Amino acid sequence: MNLSIVDLIVIAVYFLVVILIGFFSYKLSSRHKNKKTEFLLAGRQLTLPLFVATLVATWYGLILGVGEFVYSQGVVDWVCMGLPYYCAATLFGVFIAGKVRKSTAETIPEQVSMRYGPVAGRIASILVLIITIPAAYILMLGVLLQMITGMGLPLCIILGTLSSVLYLFTGGFRADVTTNALQFFLMYIGFGVLLIFAILKYGSISTMAAALPESHLSFMGGNSWQVIVTWFIISLQTFIDPSFHQRSAAAKTPTVAKKGILISVLFWILFDFLTITSGLYARVHLKIDPIMAFPALGEQILPVFWKGVFVVSLLATVMSTLNSYSFISGMTIGNDIISKIFKKQRTTEYYTRIGLGIASVIGIFMAILLPSAVQLIYKTASIAVPGLLIPLLTSFSKERILSRVAAICIMVASSLLSGIWTLLSAFTIIPGVFQVYLLSIEPMIPGIVLSAVLFGIFAVYNRVGNTKVV
Repeated sequence: MNLSIVDLIVIAVYFLVVILIGFFSYKLSSRHKNKKTEFLLAGRQLTLPLFVATLVATWYGLILGVGEFVYSQGVVDWVCMGLPYYCAATLFGVFIAGKVRKSTAETIPEQVSMRYGPVAGRIASILVLIITIPAAYILMLGVLLQMITGMGLPLCIILGTLSSVLYLFTGGFRADVTTNALQFFLMYIGFGVLLIFAILKYGSISTMAAALPESHLSFMGGNSWQVIVTWFIISLQTFIDPSFHQRSAAAKTPTVAKKGILISVLFWILFDFLTITSGLYARVHLKIDPIMAFPALGEQILPVFWKGVFVVSLLATVMSTLNSYSFISGMTIGNDIISKIFKKQRTTEYYTRIGLGIASVIGIFMAILLPSAVQLIYKTASIAVPGLLIPLLTSFSKERILSRVAAICIMVASSLLSGIWTLLSAFTIIPGVFQVYLLSIEPMIPGIVLSAVLFGIFAVYNRVGNTKVV
């Protein structure tokens, strides 16, 4: 992008303010008596505004991918990547969020371990880690910084990661939350400005819609109903999303967790309106690489200063997710894995900081060495959903529905099936019609089907009293 000195100053000020806020939060965290709860969950004192801001900001890390989807296929993006997640988030808010807050567990592996034992907890740690290693977001931030500075991608990846995670080492989850609050406002300001200038330059939304290809206004987008149903199934990952669980556990009260998620859904609807409409303006008026829909539109229509503000909104959208998933990865590696291996006891902060460093290094190396494979690696998060979904949800039930052995069997078998399915469909190991068949089915689906079947078998077996639940 062609950025003026004013735009670059705006971007520099953003980085400076984020880093200062992140490190300043350390002073707030140092006042709390329970150091572990403070470092991991901000003392379980998130108010409703902070809860909403951090949750909303965390969910939009792949913002360039959203622009690509809208540019290429139109409003079906809302049907695939909006509506299913609103439904899933609403269900989570109504039925799960309050239970997460009432639980004494501070992480998903701890919750699983409390109900199904330490072996199940360790398996859950591995599955959570698959979801949260932030390589895809590290790569996207690196690409944005390269677009701004013109420096080499590896250097941009390293600098971007450092600027996003350094303050987490001192401020912990509170640093994540406070920076997310700033990034939340910047997201809406930037895309609001982009849409306003698009309307001023190109005409009303109705005029733009009249110029779109007919397929871009179709809610099906030329896809079959099976594809749409598949996206609803994929949205089930919301129920095991660590950022949802972490923020629900950190809420001041169960009511804050429930209300916060429902309010967040309204903000996601608003942000989707801003991004989808902007992406459609890009489709009508620009001939570009679809993944550059938002940056190219901003380059084309925004004046000095506002262009810098919009670039900051792109950075904020990616960095908010990168912050959160880096910290969750650090918690998982340090608190749920390393601390269980070494018998010499250290503080939770110590182990989490080690985990955060390891997660950052892994993410950087993946983004630098395997940029073409990062999307594939990111998609393998579908491996974790079948394994965690049922055991995690049943762990909040007062009734002991599954035995420890049953929970472990479900976690291992269903995740293994989805993992094998992912590998077979990703590489040309099986030729011909079988390859086409594999590619047509989301790897998450066979895993979830197997998980549901095993759950039915084990639940019935336990209920009729043929086995003792332990």
